[in-house]
Amino acid sequence: MSAPETPPARPVHGPRDDFDRWMDTDRAGGRSPRLSIFAPALALPRRFTEFVSTSPGLLWVVSTVLVLAILAAGGAMAASSQSRQADLNKLVNGTEPLSYASQELFNSLSVADSVATTSFIQDGAGTGADDAAYTHALQNATQSVIRAANGIEDPSSRDMRLVLEIQQKLPDYVSLIAEAKVNNRVSNPVGGAYIAQASELMQNDLLTAASELYTRTNARVGEQQVGLTRPMWFPLSGLLAAVVMLVLAQFWLAALTNRRLNAGYGTATILMTLALLWTVGSAVVTWHAGANGLTRAAEPLETLTSVRIEAQQTRTTEALSLVRREYSDAERTSFSEHIRSIDAALDDLRDTVHDPALVDSSRELLRGWDTSHARTLTLIRDGDYPAAIRVAVAEGNGATGPDDATDPAGTAADPGAAGTTGATGTTRNFARLDRQLQQLIAETRKDLRDYLIESRVSAERVTNLVVVFTVFSALCVILGTRPRLQEYM
Repeated sequence: MSAPETPPARPVHGPRDDFDRWMDTDRAGGRSPRLSIFAPALALPRRFTEFVSTSPGLLWVVSTVLVLAILAAGGAMAASSQSRQADLNKLVNGTEPLSYASQELFNSLSVADSVATTSFIQDGAGTGADDAAYTHALQNATQSVIRAANGIEDPSSRDMRLVLEIQQKLPDYVSLIAEAKVNNRVSNPVGGAYIAQASELMQNDLLTAASELYTRTNARVGEQQVGLTRPMWFPLSGLLAAVVMLVLAQFWLAALTNRRLNAGYGTATILMTLALLWTVGSAVVTWHAGANGLTRAAEPLETLTSVRIEAQQTRTTEALSLVRREYSDAERTSFSEHIRSIDAALDDLRDTVHDPALVDSSRELLRGWDTSHARTLTLIRDGDYPAAIRVAVAEGNGATGPDDATDPAGTAADPGAAGTTGATGTTRNFARLDRQLQQLIAETRKDLRDYLIESRVSAERVTNLVVVFTVFSALCVILGTRPRLQEYM
């Protein structure tokens, strides 16, 4: 019997390395090593969604949104307030001084022409006081031109072209006045032609350019002032949105945590509400003050300037007609219309200025000037031209000085009692009227600048307060959220 066959020996192998291959779901070599670098970043949206779906994650997101909304609202208000302060600084230090320089330029040129024409119709070349007044007016005009040029930012603008035109033509005017004086000293009749040509240059070119410059700059003052009184709606809406979000978050957090009030969120809501109310109150006050500023300062200042300019031009026309020895019915009618226009403007301004008595005195002087003018016309009709000249340039009857307040109209005495010197004193009445208009303009301009400076200070206060409240509100939200997050840890 043969022995059983021994089975062949199995080969000895190590443990299989593919015993768990059935568990693999990815294909071998299916992911590039380079793409694996971006795997964490690609997984962020999924992880963030999972995080937000949890209560602590949602609480963190809500608090972050609240902090960003509060800071954005405060930042927008601070930026808007800073921009408004910059605009106010530009108005106070740039636009308004430029407008005032333009006004002074117009007035100085008008005064120079009025004095030059008035002094010419006197015997000789005028008095020393006339020469001093003429020189002073030219100096003021030159200084005003320089200030106006320095205040213009764009060298190619229309404003700069107007200033350059005045600078170029003013020497021509001065030269013509000098020629007129030289000829007048030697009683050369050609002097009248020179003075007429000089006045025509002043009225048609210099004053026209100065008037346009003043109109343009004054319009910018009004536009900027109106713009600065408008409420800042965009930052106000941001503050309101932040307050609404805080209130809604307070209710949501109460439902989430079963607590009625969160001290941090409540404090933040109170602070942002105070910031909103403060800003709204400041906007209302600024709007009301802006309307009041326009009524009490800007509009009266513009009217007073126009009145003074009209008075200067009326005086120049009156004197120039005497130089030409022509006083037509049309010129008499024009003079009367200007007097009525000035008187009506002053009457309207009486209740808008600080010193109504000064307006009343100015109206009395205006009536005195009208009386003197009527006396001059009477003498011209009687053929007494030298006496008419003396009345037109008279300072008074010698009993009172130019600043005597006891006779504001200069008509206390009978015109005939003073002979040809003219007790009515045309020059005296006009000079005092011009000084009082200057005083009214100075007071009204001070009111306007005080209002602008006060607006600038108010804007600065609002900025500081809103910044402080928003920073503390953001901190309160963070402090109010932290204890609730710790409950989940």
